[in-house]
Amino acid sequence: MNLLKICFGWLKQSWTWLRWPVAIGILVYLFFLYHEQFYDLAQREIDYAYLALAFVLAGIAIILTFIRWFLLVRGQELPFQLNDAIRLGFICYLFNYVAPGAAGGDIVKAVMIAKQQASRRAAAASTVLLDRIFGMLALFMVGSLASLFHRDLWTHPEIMIAVMVLWGGSLCGLIGLVLSMHPKILMWSWVQRLTQIKFVGPPLGDIINGMMLYQARPRVLVGAIIISIFGHFGMLSAFFFCSLALQFGPAAPDYWTHLMLIPGAEVASVFVPVPGGVGALEGAVIYVYHVVNEANGTLVDMSVAEAAGLATAIGYRVIAIVIAVIGAAYYMTSRSELEVLLEKGEEGVKA
Repeated sequence: MNLLKICFGWLKQSWTWLRWPVAIGILVYLFFLYHEQFYDLAQREIDYAYLALAFVLAGIAIILTFIRWFLLVRGQELPFQLNDAIRLGFICYLFNYVAPGAAGGDIVKAVMIAKQQASRRAAAASTVLLDRIFGMLALFMVGSLASLFHRDLWTHPEIMIAVMVLWGGSLCGLIGLVLSMHPKILMWSWVQRLTQIKFVGPPLGDIINGMMLYQARPRVLVGAIIISIFGHFGMLSAFFFCSLALQFGPAAPDYWTHLMLIPGAEVASVFVPVPGGVGALEGAVIYVYHVVNEANGTLVDMSVAEAAGLATAIGYRVIAIVIAVIGAAYYMTSRSELEVLLEKGEEGVKA
């Protein structure tokens, strides 16, 4: 038992520098596992028109997430400009590849917006968590909608579980959202007691306080949901067009199957503590392609379908990294303006 505690403590302290070797190690292992099939697939010609379309759709989807966050911040009656949301959003998107997990940039975003909005730090930081919740809800909703176009795949047990999770998450999220709009519900004693729970209580309290302000502005939340849905359609469509660009044929699932099952792969990558979900997303997409090929009656050799999943995920990963680098360059060109803005936030609190 002591040995386990010592090992866990060492791992916790060392994860700062270990996370990238682990992420790269996963990718290397996946390449080694499918190197022959991957090599054969790599010989295919790339359709650059589809690749360009995937890049544009991914870029639009990312910009829409920044606009969604901007709406949520403004809904808290905080002074905030769309340009600032895009600047902070881009640099924090890049930080996803530095901090653990695909949502690691959210921590940086929360710190930066709290520093800028120094007079109401908690309210400002809570918008980042709310933004993530709305994004997750919309992802589940898009997957649920897409599942209606492929009910023939529901007979596969693992796909059925994914469909149930998508519909369950969507319904629970929407019900929770509707209930939170009722003024009295958030004031119930048992709801308020939740804010006293150790660790989860404070952020939960920030969410509750934030939702109270949104009760007078329901259009903000409706707008955030609509933007999220369009954004996820763009992101998942970009994934699909990556597979078309690489011309995998029957080895890759069709459009609606991507929209139905890639959300699960995205969610899985969020909870694996590696930078940007590197390796975790690729492994999850391989599994998705495997399950779909199995459900369709194994149209191609299983290893070929799995290699197609790996190649598609890497194609999307390259696009995401290029967008992150472009975003970082945009941030650097406006860095001095942003620093002045942050300093003004600090001075406002001191005054």
